[in-house]
Amino acid sequence: MLVGILGTGSSLVVLPCLILIFAGSLEGFDTLRLAAGTTMATIAVGAVSGAVMQYRNGHVNLALLNVLFLPYVVGGFLGPWLGKLLPSGVLAIYIAAIISFVALRMLFLERTEVVSSARDYRAHQLEIISVATAVGLLCSMAGVASGLLTIPYLRRFSLPMRPIIGTSTAAAGIYASCGTIGYITAAQGVENLPNGSLGYVYLPAFSIMATIATIVTPLGVHL
Repeated sequence: MLVGILGTGSSLVVLPCLILIFAGSLEGFDTLRLAAGTTMATIAVGAVSGAVMQYRNGHVNLALLNVLFLPYVVGGFLGPWLGKLLPSGVLAIYIAAIISFVALRMLFLERTEVVSSARDYRAHQLEIISVATAVGLLCSMAGVASGLLTIPYLRRFSLPMRPIIGTSTAAAGIYASCGTIGYITAAQGVENLPNGSLGYVYLPAFSIMATIATIVTPLGVHL
C-alpha cells in the first residue's frame, strides 16, 4: 500500500523484517542476501502492479521513463553481483546505513515544503542518467527500492509530484525486475541456499508477499 501511495516504502518495512525472520528460521544459510533478493522480487511485483495503475491515471511521464530505462537496467542487474563481493558483515552495515539514511531524511527533511524548481529535466539528461545508474547500483546492492533516492532527486526538477511518483514507480518495475534477475544469477555456484530458493529469492516467502502486493498496491495508488 505504501508503494502505491508514495512510490516507495516496502524496503523500509519488508527488508528489515525478512532479515530478522530469515535469521531465526533459515539459520545456517546466507539469510542476508536471501532477504535482499526476496525483497527485490517483491518490489518488482508491487512496482509493476502500481505502474499499471499510475499509467492508467496518466501519471507516468514516458519521456522521463525512457531516460531512466537503461541506467536502471544496468544498475539493477549489476548491483547484486557487486553485493556478492562484500563480506556479509560489511553488507549488513551497508544495508543498515542506507535504510537509516533514508529514514532520517524522511523524518527531518521531508517536513519542509518543497518549492518547485525551474530546472527542466530535458536539459539535464546526462546528469539524470548518471544519477539513475548510481541509484540502481547502490540500491540493488542492498535490495531496497530505487524510489527511496530517485523521488527526492526528481523533486529538484520542474515536475509535479504525482508524475514523479508515477514515473518512479514505473521505473522501479524495470529496476526491480532486472535486480531480481541479478539476485537469481548471482547465486550461481552458491551451495548454502535452502530448498525452495531460486537463486537468492526464497520462493515460499515471495509467493505470499507477491500475492499481497498485487492486490494491495493498486489500492494504494487509488488512495
